[in-house]
Amino acid sequence: MRFDVVKTLRVPVSEPAAVRRGAGGSAESLERWIARPENVMGVVFDDGGVEEIAPNLWRVLVLRLGFLDWELCPEFDLAILPDARTKHASGVRMRSDALRLASEARVAATENAPRRRAPPGFAEMTVWSDIETELYVARGTGGLDGGGAVKGTTAVCADLRITVAADVPWGLRAIPFFQNAGEAAISSSIDGVGKSARARVQAAYEAWVEDRGGGGDGDAGGVPETAAETAAAQ
Repeated sequence: MRFDVVKTLRVPVSEPAAVRRGAGGSAESLERWIARPENVMGVVFDDGGVEEIAPNLWRVLVLRLGFLDWELCPEFDLAILPDARTKHASGVRMRSDALRLASEARVAATENAPRRRAPPGFAEMTVWSDIETELYVARGTGGLDGGGAVKGTTAVCADLRITVAADVPWGLRAIPFFQNAGEAAISSSIDGVGKSARARVQAAYEAWVEDRGGGGDGDAGGVPETAAETAAAQ
């Protein structure tokens, strides 16, 4: 059975006035901030768990993905592709082909672990996945209000294209609209991540700006600014 989801995760973030006037050209802009994935990963997935397991490779645990009467805990390894072409200016491409259900030990070791188990047979099924994402900054109409874009706002966004194919047990395939429910669960989980991360992302970005001088247009101080520059410096 195959599950396909195409969605944009959008987290409104405000820049200091001096930075905002630079329209992405400032050394303290959101474009500069997202160019170093470690600035973003931990605050976006704070409700689950995230760790860097190798250069430009992150392991992400997503807790409490509600699915019908159960709760799933998917885990995936997300690779940063610093040299990949991007659709958006200053975008960052990422990809994962290693999605799986997290082990009980991994889940139990995480705070606020869910109590409901996965559907019967899920732990043993074979899963194939492909997750493509591009992280970027939307300017001018980045924020949302009641489902519509708001002028003069910025947001950190991620375009997501998720495909998951699984050898779902026959007993579960017989459930009406099981595939639709699976896709809805993935989509809802993405929305939940965006909502829960908004305050954390804003606070983390503001702290980063303050560490760099408080929102002026000074130079970068010789620190590598992008994933490609970081990789070259290693």
